[in-house]
Amino acid sequence: MSVEVFKDREVFANKMIDKYFNSLPSNVVSDIGSGWGNMRSKIEANGFKWQPFDYVRKLPEATIWDLNNPVSSESESAGGVIFLEVLEHLANPLLGLKNIYDHMEKNGVLVLTTPNPQSSKNTLNLFLKGTLYAFQPKHLGEHHVFTPWEHIVKFYLENLGFEVVEYAIVDTLYKDQKPKNIKEFIKKRIENYIEKRNPKAQGMSYGIVAVKK
Repeated sequence: MSVEVFKDREVFANKMIDKYFNSLPSNVVSDIGSGWGNMRSKIEANGFKWQPFDYVRKLPEATIWDLNNPVSSESESAGGVIFLEVLEHLANPLLGLKNIYDHMEKNGVLVLTTPNPQSSKNTLNLFLKGTLYAFQPKHLGEHHVFTPWEHIVKFYLENLGFEVVEYAIVDTLYKDQKPKNIKEFIKKRIENYIEKRNPKAQGMSYGIVAVKK
């Protein structure tokens, strides 16, 4: 099965909305980790009600939701969920995913992206420095506290009752960057070799679409 490649998370999410949101069980789409509302226009343009959540409020419309707890009783159940680059920030990822699962309608669709631990940059950094590129001690300041290996994320989702229906490579803009010196040139050549050996080493992130069964 071929795997699609997307230059960034927003392009991926937009494509998945067009592909999977045509028959949601309700018109409410929860944008969890809504940030500055980048997904709002796409969600509303497709005829859905945008329901934003965040851990820290950046927009007045957003409802604060600590994913260690169930969603507020005042919130509407979601037919679709957008969950972009949040999973890696969760100290209790399985609990967070369970609370999202409980928030969704049956046959609801979850679209998520998260950093790719098996990316070529992560693989090379692990070999050279003994730590993943995107999960070094300095990244604790960004609260990168969960390393979201694909097989573990799928295990969590499937055990909760989701069916994973799509996997995609996300965030490949780094490929267009030109090396500035010989060190970067050599690293880029090694990264390209790793990606040829393992196609899933492409992309700084990966995307998953899952359906609540």
